Amino acid sequence: MFNTTEVYIVAHSLVPGGRHYEKGLKELFAEAFLKVLDQVGNSNLGAVYVANAFSEVLQDQSVLGAFLSDYVGLRRTPAIRIESGDGSSGVAILEAYNMVKAGVYDCVAVVGVEKMHDVTSIKLNKALATITDYEYEGFFGITPAAQAAMAMREYMLKYGYDYEDLASWPIKMHERGSKNPYAYMRKQATLKDVLESEVIADPLRLYDAAPAVDGSAAVVLCNKPLKSNAVVRIDGIGIGAYGTYMGQRDTLTELLSVKDAVNMALRMAHSSIGDVNLVEVHDTYSILGILALESMGFVRPGETPRLLSTGALDVGNKLVVNASGGLKSMGFPGGASGMYEIVSMVMELTNQKPFNSLDNAGLGVVQDMAGFDLVSTAIVLRRVT
Repeated sequence: MFNTTEVYIVAHSLVPGGRHYEKGLKELFAEAFLKVLDQVGNSNLGAVYVANAFSEVLQDQSVLGAFLSDYVGLRRTPAIRIESGDGSSGVAILEAYNMVKAGVYDCVAVVGVEKMHDVTSIKLNKALATITDYEYEGFFGITPAAQAAMAMREYMLKYGYDYEDLASWPIKMHERGSKNPYAYMRKQATLKDVLESEVIADPLRLYDAAPAVDGSAAVVLCNKPLKSNAVVRIDGIGIGAYGTYMGQRDTLTELLSVKDAVNMALRMAHSSIGDVNLVEVHDTYSILGILALESMGFVRPGETPRLLSTGALDVGNKLVVNASGGLKSMGFPGGASGMYEIVSMVMELTNQKPFNSLDNAGLGVVQDMAGFDLVSTAIVLRRVT
């Protein structure tokens, strides 16, 4: 007999991404975690799941969960660190969801935390290179930016776009971020700004990349709502994989792990693409946001730049993409990235400022991804009251 326990997100918090030189990894964790703990009161948390990608490289620290839980006084509460590169948060939510769904725990917390600064750029780039197939890619200088650049070049050639056409993604994300007080990049960008920005890996430019930030975000999952208004339920969750280095791939313009993850999640939620009002995609680079949107089936292949430029994916339409400004504006906090997407989606579904204009949105999808299509998760969230 299948367990029919439902899983709700009953609390959420977010530390705006930035260069938090005055805070260490423990302080960032505590800030987000203690906020959600205060929201739920004595909820008897069964466990804490910590999403983090780079602590061994950036902080020389393993067994991270134990040290973080000890710092906030939870010495007898299991704290499990989940590492899946920059897709760690989605996998952490999956593991936490399964434990509540199975009835092992009534409530658990999930905290994404990453301290990206306080190290040299050489050390940070070394950490980021670990989300490539290092033996075949990272060792030879094939960085995540280089992978994104190759995908962007193939996309432009396949669909007949110039770089100026793809600049619609960063322009739109900056526009959304300018209205979001939780965003790191709270300024609008013009086409001139994008075109004159530094080339990272041709044709990829600086404005195509989400800026690395320190940050932390948290949610509490429970098997019942703790309040009667604006309740968000996890209706479906899926995971997909395409773990192979880029030299073995037939195409760089379709993310197969993303496709499988969203199909699995929507089946679980008994929903279809057409039911979804909101989507937050993992746009560490602008081309990855475009490819994720198309691979999930929300937009036909090759159509995203055109739809963005005409405003078809803006607030006021049936489908709104990255109302938060995405990682491009929120910032890229490594393994905590997906938690920023999830918290943003909860705020969007419950019409919290600055997302109070999204009052007709009831179903949202959050997509998180490790590396270039290595492992992806998709989470279907529904507002139920």
